[in-house]
Amino acid sequence: MASLILYATKSGASEQCAFLLAEYIPGSTLCNLESEKPDIEKYERIILGAGVRDGKIYKPVRDFIKKNKPALLDKQMGYYICNEKPKKTEEIITDNIPEDLRQASVCIESFGGYKAYAAPAKDADQLKGIFVERIRTFSEHFK
Repeated sequence: MASLILYATKSGASEQCAFLLAEYIPGSTLCNLESEKPDIEKYERIILGAGVRDGKIYKPVRDFIKKNKPALLDKQMGYYICNEKPKKTEEIITDNIPEDLRQASVCIESFGGYKAYAAPAKDADQLKGIFVERIRTFSEHFK
């Protein structure tokens, strides 16, 4: 089955997670929603990832969900967020992903994250603050 990993990122965490997911899910395709418009009809499985600021997922992902909701309900879906406030994870998921999409999803997970002003420097560990084991476990649902 063809898998599409969609993401949008402000500080880079969602992108780093998408790259790692692509390594764990053979044959998957990556797509940055900020620069590409994917043809989701070609894919049976879609993973949608977003960073979180002030309790809201990044706007390109919110817009994508609104525009494509009926089509997403027909796919094997997974959602991930990158948020640096683990105590708010459930609230963020509930407030940002419509209930019918949550109910139909294979899995939804927070991969951790970092504050925008504390994003790793280019030569530093780009996965600092990211729970890599959660990414590996999440990917098992899409192999």
